[in-house]
Amino acid sequence: MDENVQQKITLACIALLQKNAADSQQARKRTDRRSPTTKKEAIALLLVAASEPDITLEHVTDALWIIYKKSKPASQTRQWVTHLLFGLVRQEDITANDAVDVATAFYVLSPQGSREQQEAVQLLLALAKRRDIPFGETVEAAHNLYVQSPHGSQERKLAIEMLLAQAHWPDTTVAQAQEAAQALSFARGRGMLSKDWNRAIQALIELAQRPDLSFEDTVVLDDQRISVDSTKALVKQQLAAKKQMWEAVAQRPDLTLAQRLEVAQAIKDYTEALHP
Repeated sequence: MDENVQQKITLACIALLQKNAADSQQARKRTDRRSPTTKKEAIALLLVAASEPDITLEHVTDALWIIYKKSKPASQTRQWVTHLLFGLVRQEDITANDAVDVATAFYVLSPQGSREQQEAVQLLLALAKRRDIPFGETVEAAHNLYVQSPHGSQERKLAIEMLLAQAHWPDTTVAQAQEAAQALSFARGRGMLSKDWNRAIQALIELAQRPDLSFEDTVVLDDQRISVDSTKALVKQQLAAKKQMWEAVAQRPDLTLAQRLEVAQAIKDYTEALHP
């Protein structure tokens, strides 16, 4: 692929990001457009990235993935792909959603242990720390770093610490703290170490003890499953926290009769679970 084509693709991708930034309310669902399977198809899609309305950033990253995989290791084409992604994520007008997607692609396609991959890690962590973008994007940045990193790696440890920090940010709402805690829960199926899983459960326990829980918050938090892999002491602590959570909600004066009945049943269930 010659430099002229690479330049045209770069400009098309930048234009796509600018279009996304100009229409922040756009639907971000994948269309029925078929993803490219050959390097030629991928190049063709990238050349028209900004001119066809059904092409999304996900299609672009799919195409870049194909070009990367179909190119020789250590080739100039592979270097160009990672350089392009690095340039895109640093565009001033890039949306938070696009920044997370591009930074994740940059991380996945950068050679293991390379300077580029470490730059991608820092980009994802920087996005995860931002307080001026939607909370969901900060969680996704940390969660993507976790799921795309090798088991037991330093990158996974950094991602877990970031998710735990997000769950404890003092100005987060219950729903936001729960979102970060849920991301930790989802990570359990991807090789999370037991000690980190216990910390995730502890974050849920602390969340259940917040005094500002609504009935709806409590119902959602109660759906968080108790891990059978945890110690008996931690399981008992989580049961006790959920019982206290329901007892606190029982004091709310705005509950309907149906809600009061549900609260009473939950308290009864947890009492019996704690004292069989």
